Parts: sequence; structure tokens; C-alpha cells
Amino acid sequence: MSALSKYLPSLPPAPPVVLARADAFFTRRVPLAPGEPVGPQVSLALEGMAPFPPEQLYYGHLTGADGQSALVFAAFRRRFSAEETEAWDSAAMVTPEFVPLLPTRPSGDGLTLHVGAARVTALAWKAGADLPAAVVVRVGGSEISESLLDEARSRAELPLYAEVIRIEGEPLLVAAGEGAFESRVGEASHGALPESWSTSMDVRDPEFLNERRLAAVRDLWLWRGLLGAAAVLVFSATLHIGSGVLGLLTRSRENLIATQKPVVEQISAAQLLANRIGELSEKRLMPFEMMALINPPRPESVVFQRAVTRGLLGLEVEAQAANAEDVGAYENALRALPALASVSTRDVRARDGVTSFVITIEFKSAALRNGGVL
Repeated sequence: MSALSKYLPSLPPAPPVVLARADAFFTRRVPLAPGEPVGPQVSLALEGMAPFPPEQLYYGHLTGADGQSALVFAAFRRRFSAEETEAWDSAAMVTPEFVPLLPTRPSGDGLTLHVGAARVTALAWKAGADLPAAVVVRVGGSEISESLLDEARSRAELPLYAEVIRIEGEPLLVAAGEGAFESRVGEASHGALPESWSTSMDVRDPEFLNERRLAAVRDLWLWRGLLGAAAVLVFSATLHIGSGVLGLLTRSRENLIATQKPVVEQISAAQLLANRIGELSEKRLMPFEMMALINPPRPESVVFQRAVTRGLLGLEVEAQAANAEDVGAYENALRALPALASVSTRDVRARDGVTSFVITIEFKSAALRNGGVL
């Protein structure tokens, strides 16, 4: 297969992740109802926040690990030019450019600041939260950093002394496997995003994304079919080359079998006879031996009416007792016998001073050997 693989077409490179202008998006942290689907709740929140219907928006969301809140972001589609969205169809993911900054956050209350080439981003965090309380993005440079921090601090109601983490470098989002994305700033890795975000943070049209997933599944099966066809060809060639050798080995084996056939027939006959003897000695029904084992602990008021074997080791007995207490006493006495695997009583009825019942018994196989002697 390795020699043939160089003639097969290689898989195309992984499509890039496109980070959309974050200043075009408005963001809100919305609460979620526990146990309810997240998608409909996000759509309802968008209807209340945006002046446009969802069909005219690029939107997505990130769900918190506790499932109690989500960060919703949306942008009016006309805010992006055709040149900006030209590469979106072939991208692995399209999400706002602040998403790669999310894995980097203070240990307590604080802010994250990134100054890019054309925009400044500030994220406000509450202690212990995995989603920012506020996201502020403005066009500009380092000259607006302090005012942006003040705005984010005010929105999240953070104290003036809250920690500020400044991130330097270009934020990137790199596909790290099936449904996984890694955050990088420059050459440094800032950690992986939760896999649950991979399907919700893409802002492209949901119908387009669904068609894209179906096409990806189809392409994957086509690729596997091509590899399978190549494997079949190699396997067929190997069989054809080895058929002559196998024929020689087969004829040699047939000659050896022919010479040993009388010996094998004698061994088979002896084995068959031994198995038959074993079946007659160990697998025959032994109702009398069963009755002999369960009769000694029987109280005097208990009278057997009918006994039926259930398989090789089972016995079902219909009985009557003049004393109702003897039914439970007899069952307990049988449970104490080491020869029995299980004992159960059912259909207990009392009428005219007589208690009738059915007791089902399962014997241990060793208990019935040698005529019921343990």
C-alpha cells in the first residue's frame, strides 16, 4: 500500500480560519434556562437585541461551561463588503477576531487588552467566569487603550485596581483536529477552545454550514472509497501472485490428510463414544435424586402434590401445607442446603385451612453427580 500511495492524490490542505472584524459585532452576555435548548434561546435574545431579523445577521454564540449563560455576538451583514466575505465560503471557520483572546484571562476580576493594527479590543472578566462580562472593540491604536479599558471596566462594574493583561501579537485560530481549535497569538499557543464552541461560534448562514457539513461527509466517504479501491487492487494482485504457492501447499496438505485419515477416524470415534458416555452419566434427568435431596428438611405438614423437572438442574414442586408457617420454614430450610443454587416460592394460596404453593428449585450440577451424593 505504501508503494501505491505516492500515485494517489493527497488530501487538500486544511482550510484557514477567518477572523472577522470584531468592531462590526455587538456582543451581549445572556442568561440561559437550565435544561432548555440553547439555539432557540439565542434566537430569542437576538430578536430582542438587534433591530434586524436573524436572516440579515451574521451571528454566533459561546455557551459557558456551567450552561447558565452564553456570549451572543451578531453583526448586520451589510457591514461587511464583498471583498471581506469572498474567502468565507472556503474557510474552516468564520468568527470574530476577539475569540482567540478568550483563553487568556485574569485569575480574578480583571481585563484583557489587545492592540491590533487597526483595532483595539478589551475584554472584562469576572472572577471564575469562562466568558467575558463585556467585550469592547473600537477602531484605533494604542492612544484609545485607556479609554477602552475604562469603558469595559464600567460595563462590567470592575474596580479601578482590577488586573489588566496586555496581549501582544496577531491573534490566530488554528484547526487542531476534528472539531477542535487552538488559540495562538503570534507564535505562542494560548490554549485550546472548548470543542462545544466549534459549531456555535461560526457566524455564517446556518443553512450554508449544514450543506457544508454534508458535503464534507460525502467527500470523506469518496476519499475512503478511493483508498478502499486501491487496497482491493493491491490485495487482488497479492492473491494472484500467491495463488500458485498456495496451490502447492494445498496439494501437499491434502496428501498428508489422506495418509492420516484412518487415524483421525479412530480418534473421532473414540471421542464420540466418550462424549456419549459422559452425557449418559452426567446429563440425564435425575428427578428421584432431586426429590431425595429436598425431602429430608420437609416439615410433616407439607405434602408434595406434583413435581416437574425444568431442564437438567431445575425442579418445580406443587405442594400443600396444613400449617401456613411451614411454607416459609421449608423454604428457609431449602435455602440452607449447599446442594441448591436457588429457591423461590410463588402462588401461595390459603383455602379451607390448607395452604397451597409452588416452589421452584435450581440444583448445583455437582450435587446430582454420583446419584445425588455430595
